[in-house]
Amino acid sequence: MTLAFGYVRASTQEEVRQGSNERQKDVIRQYAESRGYELQFFEDRAKSRKNTQRPDFERMLNTLDAKPKVVVVAKIDRFARSLSDLLRILEYLDQKGIGFVSVNDPGIDTTTPNGRLLLQILGAFAEFERSMINSRTRAGREQAMNRGVRFGRPPLKTGSGNFIDRRKVIELKKRGLSARAIAKSLGCSITPVLRILRENRLPVG
Repeated sequence: MTLAFGYVRASTQEEVRQGSNERQKDVIRQYAESRGYELQFFEDRAKSRKNTQRPDFERMLNTLDAKPKVVVVAKIDRFARSLSDLLRILEYLDQKGIGFVSVNDPGIDTTTPNGRLLLQILGAFAEFERSMINSRTRAGREQAMNRGVRFGRPPLKTGSGNFIDRRKVIELKKRGLSARAIAKSLGCSITPVLRILRENRLPVG
């Protein structure tokens, strides 16, 4: 008999109390029976008010060597946290030769040509969304820099609140002072001095 993996998940204790996982199982079970699949369930149940851990999901992915024909879920939101997350996992399943079906989401069935086409379209939209986000991020960064906003690590300060002159640290080191002596000279702790020396690949001794 052909093997199918069924995955169900409840992300909150309230969903568990309301029987969400059992309803998901019923949907998946009906689908598997209609196609004559042998079914193995993997189930994540919330153990706290809000749960983001999915140990059984990971166990399912690590059990794919059992060669199921398909992974079946009741709804797509039980399976993936985002579109990019979904596409990444489905690509992994496809590499393993394993299909994916979301019973209550029409068209999400990679065992059919139409289902695979839909996922290609979703992948194109996801790539477009990433490009738009990157473009907006770059534009926002450029506008901020034009307003004088500085990016990168914040300047290091001494105990009195004065900024540490990195060039001075390097100059003192080249004169032969130790990191501890430099810190004493500048009136700061040794930690930022060591950081500056390491960033400039200078000996810290």
